[in-house]
Amino acid sequence: MLFVAVLTLASFTATAAGATNAATPTTTPGPAPNQSQISASKSQVATIEAQLSQEEQQTSALDNRYDTAVQNLQNAQNALQTIDASIVRTKSAVSIDRKHLADDAVKAYIYGTPQSNFASLFSSSATLGDARTQYVEQIVGDLDQARSALETTQSRLISQQSQEKGLASQAQTQADQTKALADANQQEAATTQATLNKVQGQLAQEVAQAAVEEAQEEAAKAAAAASAAQAQRAAAAAQAAAAVAQSVGGSASGAAATVAANQASGAAGGNPDPGGSFSGTIGGTGTGTAQQMAAVDAAESQLGVEYVFGGASPSEGFDCSGLAQWAWAQAGVSIPRTTEVQWPDLTHVSLSALEPGDLLFYYNLDGDDQVDHVVMYVGSGPYGTDTIIQAPFTGATVSYSPIFTEGLIGAGRP
Repeated sequence: MLFVAVLTLASFTATAAGATNAATPTTTPGPAPNQSQISASKSQVATIEAQLSQEEQQTSALDNRYDTAVQNLQNAQNALQTIDASIVRTKSAVSIDRKHLADDAVKAYIYGTPQSNFASLFSSSATLGDARTQYVEQIVGDLDQARSALETTQSRLISQQSQEKGLASQAQTQADQTKALADANQQEAATTQATLNKVQGQLAQEVAQAAVEEAQEEAAKAAAAASAAQAQRAAAAAQAAAAVAQSVGGSASGAAATVAANQASGAAGGNPDPGGSFSGTIGGTGTGTAQQMAAVDAAESQLGVEYVFGGASPSEGFDCSGLAQWAWAQAGVSIPRTTEVQWPDLTHVSLSALEPGDLLFYYNLDGDDQVDHVVMYVGSGPYGTDTIIQAPFTGATVSYSPIFTEGLIGAGRP
């Protein structure tokens, strides 16, 4: 059956459902896609996922290159700051030495004459002449050498400064170019992700459409079955297909498939419970007491909240019995936590006399021979007077559904 192939898509169901449920059409247009079409869509999803993975890896590499470029730029700027500081210190030292030389020149002028008369100036006094020679050769000469060395250092530092400015400019250009490449690649990856979401959404709709058709085919088989066993097998297959349609395609596809699954269950005559059998007659007044309506209102206030196994509050999500317990608690009524205890604890009421807020219980849906699912009867709702509200299964949310009878064993009233 096509349904078997449909189940292989569970790995992407949660992602696809988040991207497509809001856009799921209220009706299923045209014929359902065949397995070849679904396989082609799966192949397209795989190709786009591979492209997205490559782009994400490239973005990561570019990010690393950008980090390196930024570090190189920082190193160049730090070196430039060090050179600038050295130049400032050297210029200051040169300025001081020049001042000293100027002072010495004044002193030389005070003590002597132009160089041509220098020797005669000190010929009359050996002591003064020796002092003059020592002053000119050692003090003035040393300062002049120091000044020359400092000016050489200053020239070298200015050259290094020019080189470092060039390196800093190159590093800045490299960082800017790498950042632009990374940004462009991230944008490309975002575009690819959007394409992937779109194709996954298309695939989800194809799967949901196929599951709806599967449920309808099984309903027809149940109606035409030559034996009760054949009818029950077809009804079980229809219910499984309806679960896939609800999970992948959202409430609209789930409702269409559930209608077919209910038809299949009706043709199969219901599902036996441990102490009797479901008669197939369901009905209600559509009205309830203030307390019953408060419980219904509370459950409806949680529409769209995520199913969470073991959940029993709006903050953490709900499982089926957690929603029932919480909703009735808001109406001031305490009931047990799990379906296995809720079913025997509550007052059982006829399925033909349901009232809003009544809880419908289901037996052995997963082959564990236990009461394992509960829903709340709403009465008048999106599916007429046969509307329920439930936290159905992992990957789904609290939602409305038409009543389904597969595994239904009865109703309880808190």
